[in-house]
Amino acid sequence: MQQYLIFLYLYIYLQFYYPIIGLTNTLVDNDTFSTSCSQMSENVISRCMEPILKYSSNVQKSSPKNAKWTLQSGHAFKELCLLYKEFEMCTSLITCQSLSKLGIEASYQYMCGEGYPIFEKYSKCFSEVETENTYLECKNNASNDMEVILEWRQKDQQRYFSELCNIMENYLECCKPNVVKKCGKEAWKLVSKITTDSLKVTMPNCNVKKALFI
Repeated sequence: MQQYLIFLYLYIYLQFYYPIIGLTNTLVDNDTFSTSCSQMSENVISRCMEPILKYSSNVQKSSPKNAKWTLQSGHAFKELCLLYKEFEMCTSLITCQSLSKLGIEASYQYMCGEGYPIFEKYSKCFSEVETENTYLECKNNASNDMEVILEWRQKDQQRYFSELCNIMENYLECCKPNVVKKCGKEAWKLVSKITTDSLKVTMPNCNVKKALFI
């Protein structure tokens, strides 16, 4: 089965969606999703995903103050959208229903398409948010909580997804005041849309509407 404001969403994507997308379909809740893809198609999709996931991972691991990854110039945002376009081309012949493909599309299609001008408008503000101690505390707490539940990923999938949803809800509740205060309600609505779109595919039973509401 797997983050921007820009980095805010990059973090959400990598921490919460990648653990889902990166696993085989046996880790998907079969009651809410079924795949018609052959293993060969899934292998193609996985190869197509590698560049965007690798770049996103490098961004997330880098220090927010590292000039290489700064979003004040919108570099990471633009690069990820270029990689997403390459992903679309790479998977253009795949017609089966794949959670991996649908998850990437749900997370990037709006941001790199219709919503691109809005994300570009707020990219500088988003980059400033992710350097603040209040945001870093939210991020670190979520990261620590993720480590705690990793053991359940294979042992008890139902518990894993339930805990994953709780962590995400807490993370969003924690981040919301910082984003709204610094960037405004429209910026938070972007997070809300992408998070909602992605969860419909990756974790349809996870309801974080309360955390997203403003």
